[in-house]
Amino acid sequence: MSAAEQALMVSPHLPEVVTIKLTAPVARLPVELEVAVPVRDFRVRHLLALEPGHVIETQWDQGTDMPLSSGDVQLAWSEFEVVDAHLAVRVTRLV
Repeated sequence: MSAAEQALMVSPHLPEVVTIKLTAPVARLPVELEVAVPVRDFRVRHLLALEPGHVIETQWDQGTDMPLSSGDVQLAWSEFEVVDAHLAVRVTRLV
């Protein structure tokens, strides 16, 4: 079986599910991810006035998972977490 045939294989147990086997070069392709948090009435002037320590109120409840997307495709649900004074996004479940 060629590498191209191995890259796209249909599972014999679930014929409607397509399994994609990522080869090393494909697995390292960069993908831009986006976590968007809705912020009510936030303007450019508010952005310019931000200083360290300022808190911005969002429409997202604390502890509620946020969608993690690449383009128009939602890949997972995530949450913000602070790691060593850096803001990080942790994946909580896959879609």
